Amino acid sequence: MSRFRRPSLGPDFGYTPGEQPTGVDWLKLNTNESPLPPSPTVARAIAAAAEDLRLYPHPFGEPLRSALAAHHGVEPAAIFVANGGDQVLDCCYRAFVEPGDAVVHPTPTYSLFPVLSRMFAVSDVAVPLQNGALSPDFTTRPAPLRFVVNPNSPTGHWIPPESLERQLAGASGVVVIDEAYVDFAPASCAPHVGRHDNWVVLRSFSKAHALAGLRVGYALGSAAVIEDLEAVKDSYPVDRCAVAGAVAALEDEEHHRLIVETVRAQRDRLTAGLRELGWTVQPSQANFVYARPGSGRAATDVARRLRAQRILVRCFDGPQTHDHVRITVGDAAATDRVLAALTDMQA
Repeated sequence: MSRFRRPSLGPDFGYTPGEQPTGVDWLKLNTNESPLPPSPTVARAIAAAAEDLRLYPHPFGEPLRSALAAHHGVEPAAIFVANGGDQVLDCCYRAFVEPGDAVVHPTPTYSLFPVLSRMFAVSDVAVPLQNGALSPDFTTRPAPLRFVVNPNSPTGHWIPPESLERQLAGASGVVVIDEAYVDFAPASCAPHVGRHDNWVVLRSFSKAHALAGLRVGYALGSAAVIEDLEAVKDSYPVDRCAVAGAVAALEDEEHHRLIVETVRAQRDRLTAGLRELGWTVQPSQANFVYARPGSGRAATDVARRLRAQRILVRCFDGPQTHDHVRITVGDAAATDRVLAALTDMQA
């Protein structure tokens, strides 16, 4: 750390991403990436877009914005295209909070929220979940901005849209529903966004379209709220190749279904296998499972011993999460490999 860093950030500041190893034969089940590659049409679309790299991309992500509007049955003015879902979150802080304001989110949830709160000098208010549901205190606390990740990370718990609407009734300020994992759940809040002028529904191409490496996310909301996000965005937030690749992925609905069906099938296999080993597994509607090892084994010890076999999973510090392991759902071979490793470990 240099002597120039803002003192309010401190030496331990920053988001800690999942490990990205180098070398071969690693099984990455720590960052919730797709078990399958993207649609084969994506590479061709990117190659064609690369011919025009001397030109800036469209500042609002066209033609992707219009394609997403048609996909969701809304006007293009209701869509905000960004450099990954994290940029949507960043722009929400830029647009809707002043230094010293409160930003509310449940806990446990996405660990980027406290980092953004310190960056923007706002008060980070973490309200504990109650059996997966939002606490009444979550809605009644005064705040210009609040976040709900649904399905939640790291737990995988999903709140149905109608139930979430009831739990959020009366919430002040802008409510951001982060649906990065919703493709693997039964339903989305996107069709409900028109009924709430303070809702922003965030979506991602990283998980169910296998485009984590391109960094494409977007949000749906009222035209007025989307205009606020556009006012604070970067000049050209999404590059030409990312726009072209995302359009191609969106159009290949069959490949998208293949990814989703693969994840759901292997999620069931992984959940059943872990339970047979005595693990306590939370019901998940995401592309990962969140589980506590059996026989009193420490989660960090399990992760360390799996890493020795070149299998990466994720553990999180904190009183609510330290005893659990989050395991990304892979393909059938990945499920076989991690369950075999855990079986051998238990033996």
